[in-house]
Amino acid sequence: LALEWGQFNVRVNGICPGPIAETEGMARLAPTQAHLDKIYQSLAAGRMGTKEEIADCAVFLATDASAYITGTIINVDGGTTAGDASLSRMALTDTA
Repeated sequence: LALEWGQFNVRVNGICPGPIAETEGMARLAPTQAHLDKIYQSLAAGRMGTKEEIADCAVFLATDASAYITGTIINVDGGTTAGDASLSRMALTDTA
């Protein structure tokens, strides 16, 4: 779509959210504290995102500050897609 609509000055981007607190998705994906604990271990940011942080990204994409951004997906995921942060934490604390 970015290739099709770019000539008309239309930008096409996507937002790929990670774990976002207080959402229906997280209520279903992590119904127990044990599930939440496992998710927190894998987050580089050490916390879940907020709905406001997803909205902030959408606002950015709607402004001229992102005028040259098109045809991409922005991960707003606290580093989830960067890898499993728990592996890094284990390496730092491993005494073997």
